[in-house]
Formats: sequence, structure tokens, C-alpha cells
Amino acid sequence: MEYSNTSLKNGLLQDIEGWISIGDGGITGDATLKAYFCNRLNRRYERAMGMLGTATRLSGMDDTNFTNQPFSYFNITTAQNDYQFLVDADGNSITDITDVLILPSTTATNYIPLEKLTLDDSEATLIMSPNSSNSGIPTGYIERNNTVFLNKIPNYTKTNGGKLFYKRVPSYFVVGDTTKQPGFNAEHHQILSLGAAYDWIISHNPSNQILITRIEAELNRAEKEFKAYCAMRNPVSVRLSTPNESTR
Repeated sequence: MEYSNTSLKNGLLQDIEGWISIGDGGITGDATLKAYFCNRLNRRYERAMGMLGTATRLSGMDDTNFTNQPFSYFNITTAQNDYQFLVDADGNSITDITDVLILPSTTATNYIPLEKLTLDDSEATLIMSPNSSNSGIPTGYIERNNTVFLNKIPNYTKTNGGKLFYKRVPSYFVVGDTTKQPGFNAEHHQILSLGAAYDWIISHNPSNQILITRIEAELNRAEKEFKAYCAMRNPVSVRLSTPNESTR
């Protein structure tokens, strides 16, 4: 669904107008309401992309509106083991770092993946506040608050020596958008307009319990279908054990 289509009446804003019975053009003809619903659609957009993201830690799902893939390069610098990543090259906020690769020397051309370590690792404290003698070629990393801490202080400098994979915020709508569509499967776009309509009705017309119940039921159905789609889109590999293994 497009953000807004005043001709065919099949955009997200027009769908909201229908659900909250505000009349044709009730949102698109009111600058204040249009800004309000742009914001509510973006909040629901975040929720939808979050549902896609929770199906896997990997950066397999990304907003299709972005023209750049969800990875970027960074320089490895001698004697520096911490690197912070808040935004991608286009200024979009990074929400989760999923993988880090490095070139292990100044002459290397093939990136190798680093092991993702956790904060409960016995060496976590020393990795985040390393001794100066703990230098060499990194083999792992800890990520905390969008900062990557390499498990060894690099003893070399390499331009584009690191490669970062991540998840990021959705490609948000702006008030003046028209033909832009949400960057995920079109069959599920209505979860945004239903969600925004629900947000409006419970805060501006809470006495209309019949309409609230109807929208809530439609939204729950749509989100259930979307979650099923997310699970199928990002299947999780499961190792099956034999009967003998379960008793070992």
C-alpha cells in the first residue's frame, strides 16, 4: 500500500480515514492530523520491522526502501580496540550489530569473521578495558551499546580493515510522501494503518468500544499472520537428536 493515494483511495492514510470514520480527506486535508498519523505510522513501522528482526539475530531482513545493503566498512587502527557505530553511511540509526569481520593483516585481502563473545565471558572486563600488552590480531569481539570491543588491541592499521553487519531503523515516512510504500511484503502493509487507527481511536474516542473491539480484532489477526510470515521468512535451523543422544 502506498503512503497516500487520494485518487484511488487505497493508501495507508485513506485506509485509516475509513477505519476511524473521519471522512474522505479528513486526514490528508488537515496538516495537523496528517503529521500525527505520519508519526503513528512510523511507530507502527518500527514495530513491524522489529517483528521481522526478532525472528533471527542475523541481518537477513532489511527495509527494501534502502538502496545500500546493511553493512559498511571501518578502519582498524593500531592500539585502538573499541569502535562505536551509531549510524550507517546514510545517517540511519543502527539498532543492532550482527556480525564483525576483519582483514587480519595489512596485506590481507580476505575478510575473516570474528567470534561474537558475550558480556558473561570470563574475559569480558579485560576486553572492554584491556591491558596494553594484550595486543595482536583480534579473533573475537564484544558488542555493548553499539560499541564493538575487539578482544585484542590491534597491532596494525588497515584502511577498511573491518566490515560491520547490522540492523537499522526503517526507512521512515515523511509527511509529504505519496507513493512510498513500507519496505516489507505488501500483503502485510495494513498492519500499519490498522495500528495507527487503533492508536487514534483508543486515545480520541475511547467510548466507542464497538469500533475499538473491531479494529483490535482485525489488528490482532493481521499481526498474527505477519508473525507467521516472519517465522517462515527467517526459519531457524534445529538439530534433531536421536533417541540415544537424549539419554547421554
